[in-house]
Order: sequence, then structure tokens, then C-alpha cells
Amino acid sequence: MMKTALFAFLCTSFFLATAAHGVEEKRYLSPDGKYQAFVIALPRGSYGAGESQVVIKTKDGRTLVSKSYGSEDGEHGFGVEKAQWTPDSNFFVYSMSSSGGHQPWHSPVYFFSIHDFKIRSLDDHVGAVTDPDFELSAPDTVRVVATKGNIDEDAPLELRLGELLGQERQK
Repeated sequence: MMKTALFAFLCTSFFLATAAHGVEEKRYLSPDGKYQAFVIALPRGSYGAGESQVVIKTKDGRTLVSKSYGSEDGEHGFGVEKAQWTPDSNFFVYSMSSSGGHQPWHSPVYFFSIHDFKIRSLDDHVGAVTDPDFELSAPDTVRVVATKGNIDEDAPLELRLGELLGQERQK
């Protein structure tokens, strides 16, 4: 009887410890089925979406890129708020929030390109994005709200990510 009670206690303790430290992971399959993106919740981060790691893989599991937005103290990293593939499967777009509540008005947006396997900041091209709820439309158009250089003035912006990459290559 004592062994059974001890075994049950140990199993329950293990289950609770695993659940408390379990890793939440969301999978996003590209529309063409060739790629998958994973947003993994990191154990720290108390504000907004907490802190995240983004991993992009091929259909057969080969990792193309992995980027952690975690911090040592859980207050200086970023967590993914929204994530989505463009309809043409060429870009994975995601918005973030600060894990420590810093700059709550700012929602950085990043995008991964399957053309060169790089992650870029959309903020570098449009100013500080202020709304995490971006919109995508075919083939690779993204709509965001950004400051356009003036922190007091938000403006809706629309751009094609493929054209943006083309402009980068011309520089």
C-alpha cells in the first residue's frame, strides 16, 4: 500500500513539474505545405505575450533559421503576438510585444524570407509599428499601422514584401 501511494505521489509530482515547465508551441504550416514555422513560448516573461523563440523548418524537418527573443530576466525580451504566412508562402510574418511592458505602444514586426532564409525587421522600413494586428493579402502584401517617424502620428501603411526585398538588393 505504501509503495503504491509513493508511486502515485511521484507520478503526480512529475506530471505537475512537467506541466509547470512545459513548453507551449504553435505550428504554422505554409499554404504550399513546404515549410513550417514554430513559435515556442519561453519560460520567462510576465507581460504581453511573454517571450518567444521562432523556428522555421522545411517540410522534412531541416531547420532554416532559429531566433530567440528571450532575455535572462524575462523582462527585456519579446513575445510573438500574431504570426502568419503570406498567401504565396514566401514570407512568415510575426508581430511582437515587450516581455517587460517597455514601450507598450510599440509592436515590432519581423518577416522571414524563404529566398535567403533571413529574418528582417519591418520597422526598419516603415518606422515603429504600433498595432500587433497586421493584415496579409495575396500574394505578399502586408498592412500595418506605424508611426512614420513621428511617435504621435500613426498611419496605416501597405507594402509588398517581395518589392521590399528587391529594393534591398538594388542598394
